[in-house]
Amino acid sequence: MARTAHRDGSGRRARTSRLGRRGTLRGARWIVRSDASRLVSIATEFLEAEGFERRADGFADTLDSQGSEWSAAALEIGDEEGSRRGIWRSLFLDDLPIPLPRALHHVIPPTLVIVASRHVAKGVAELLVFPHASRRGDSDYSWAAGPRIARALEGITAAAGAEGAMLSHESLRSLPDDGSPASQAVVRDVLGWR
Repeated sequence: MARTAHRDGSGRRARTSRLGRRGTLRGARWIVRSDASRLVSIATEFLEAEGFERRADGFADTLDSQGSEWSAAALEIGDEEGSRRGIWRSLFLDDLPIPLPRALHHVIPPTLVIVASRHVAKGVAELLVFPHASRRGDSDYSWAAGPRIARALEGITAAAGAEGAMLSHESLRSLPDDGSPASQAVVRDVLGWR
């Protein structure tokens, strides 16, 4: 998949309209006939196409050094400072019934997405993609990356289905602290994500 710039910005410059859908951030889990590292690459490409940028934090190397069975990548979107809006701008722009120019769109609050995969049987791997909103930035719009994440998850599901490789799929609203790289404890302790 060729990487192109997202029309509403990428990484720290990613923006969204406040008129977009609201809701919670969701992740997903797939069981796929494939290789774990290939699944991480594919899922990462779909998220990058939606404006997420890979973190240069050595997350995969840290997991390797700990002897983890998981292959993983950490991607991020949004900006803490940029997502905080002054009261005047909020009062005048947020409740307008017309679409605003992109320059006036809201900067997405920081959101981290973990892509992790491991082998579960010969030729079969589990893929896990799960987002984590940050307490930093505008907490009223912590859902703002949700539509981008949903499009990436739909793309991953369609790609696995088109290859005839998908064995199962489930949507996730939460994830237990089970030691997977996407669990809250690992994200907090290894990446320092708050």
